[in-house]
Parts: sequence; structure tokens; C-alpha cells
Amino acid sequence: MRLLSTFLFLFLITGQAIAAELEPFKATYAARFNGISITATRELSGQDGNWRLDFDSSALFASIKEYSRFTSQGGHITPHHYEYRRKGLGRDRTTALNFEPSKGLVLNVHNPERNLEDAPPNILDKVSYQIQLALDIAAGKTDLQYKVADGKKIRDYKFNQVGTETLKTPLGPVETIKVARVRSKDSGRETTVWIAPQWNYALVKLIQREENGKRYQINLTNLSINGEKVAASQ
Repeated sequence: MRLLSTFLFLFLITGQAIAAELEPFKATYAARFNGISITATRELSGQDGNWRLDFDSSALFASIKEYSRFTSQGGHITPHHYEYRRKGLGRDRTTALNFEPSKGLVLNVHNPERNLEDAPPNILDKVSYQIQLALDIAAGKTDLQYKVADGKKIRDYKFNQVGTETLKTPLGPVETIKVARVRSKDSGRETTVWIAPQWNYALVKLIQREENGKRYQINLTNLSINGEKVAASQ
């Protein structure tokens, strides 16, 4: 079940955007992991630059819920609060972070000993960076590198655009941008995602290959933007 938790985390590497603007959305995904059916939803809500992105997944008696509250201005994301809750996947886990960018602080609500000091001004959390990635791709940027708070560490996430591809989906065929996570040369893991500019840069498909050769895949099943259901004809 630990691998399932890792898979669901890697699942979340993009959001929705048009140019340098955000719009509320709700997306539903389906997959199978080692014979286990997985359903997940991602929902962006808010307005006037104040946003919240929620992720909720379930598989049998296990669940993962996380969210980020952040502001968006001029195509830049600033996180303010992040929470993660996991149940039924090994040991239950809860994380809550408060961001104080003007002070260079990331405060761990439940464990002050794990506070991050001297954090860079552009630091993101494990949810808000997904939106920043989508905004950057929508803006035509090619330098897709992010500093992400992870416990007492700051992780470097980097992505490359590797081409375009038309995918068949339950919503109809859609042209996508293919994006790959850049890892060290000795890493045996690969993460590739397909996102659809036509659908406000929604995540359509993800494939994760583990070091042991196992392969996992998730697919978009439903999507609404501003309360309107999306289809390929739109």
C-alpha cells in the first residue's frame, strides 16, 4: 500500500489554467493499481486571486485528502496553507504547513521542530506547484523548475516538454502536451503526463514507471470548468 500512496502523490503534477488566469474546475480520474480500483477528484475553487485546490482519492478502505490555499497574481502562485491527510495506507499521517513568504518561513503546525527557515520567496507546496506548472506551460515558458516544501527539506522539481499527442478519452479525442519529470541519471523511475490546452490545461493521462518495472496509469473520466461539463467538441 505504500506504493499506492506514492503513486497517488505522483498523480498530481498539473492543474488547469488559461494564459495567466485560473478558472474553477472539477476533474475526476480512474485507474487500477495492483488490482485495486482507484477514484480521485481534484477541484479548484475561489475567485479574485484567492484559491483553494483540493485532492480527494479513495481505494477500498484507504484515502488521501490534501489541499492548498494560495493567491495568484500576474501568473505567480503564493501558497498560504497546505494540509495532507492519509488513512489506511500504512500509518495514518497528517501534515499542515503555514507559509509566511515575507519572513522566509514555512511553519509546521503540528511539529515546530520541522519548521523551514530562510525559505526562498518562490517556494511552493506539493499542491500549489501543480497550478504553477500549468500556468507556466500556458504562458509558453520552458524553464519549468520549482522549489517545493517537503518536511524540513526543499525539493527541486523539474519538468521538460517532450512533444504533443492526440489522445482518445471518454470525453472525446483531444490534443495534449506531453511533459516528463526530469530525474537523476541513476533513477529508475519515470513520470510522464499529458495535459490538454483545449481543456484549460487539464491533466488527461499519467503514466508512472517504478524502479521495479511496475507501471501505473490514470485517466481523466469527467471534467467541468466554471460549472460547465467539458467535451471534445468545445
